[in-house]
Amino acid sequence: MATIGVVDTTFARFNMGSAAVDEIRRHASVRVLRRTVPGIKDLPVAAKKLIEEDGCSIIIALGMPGSKEQDKICAHEASTGIIQAQLMTNTHIIEVFVYEDEASDDKELAFLMEQRSREHALNAVNMLLKPEKLIKEAGTGQRQGFKDAGPARL
Repeated sequence: MATIGVVDTTFARFNMGSAAVDEIRRHASVRVLRRTVPGIKDLPVAAKKLIEEDGCSIIIALGMPGSKEQDKICAHEASTGIIQAQLMTNTHIIEVFVYEDEASDDKELAFLMEQRSREHALNAVNMLLKPEKLIKEAGTGQRQGFKDAGPARL
């Protein structure tokens, strides 16, 4: 049975991991393993451990960088670590970050965190079990969280 790993953080201001797990279970009969770490810089090793020690086929790494410049630097470092973990394990790790300053208020932030978590969870299911669905969406301007941009027209 395929296994999807979900790793999230306590730093986030919304339970992104629960939203992702719920969405996965709504769309697939797969094993789901979840781990929670303190912050985004802890995501790469947690994801790598889920792959190497627990046999996960794909990972969703969820986090919420703050709005300060130092938070964005930490997010960049975490992203670099996630990319390195992907290359070391030859396994997709879908990075799902929602920056605190992407939203104008807490309600919009919570909406964005839930939507992006759910939409990327569905992307993970499709990458693992239904890759043809993503092929059909190529070039359609999909956006996770907010309204899709749509395709560019000539």
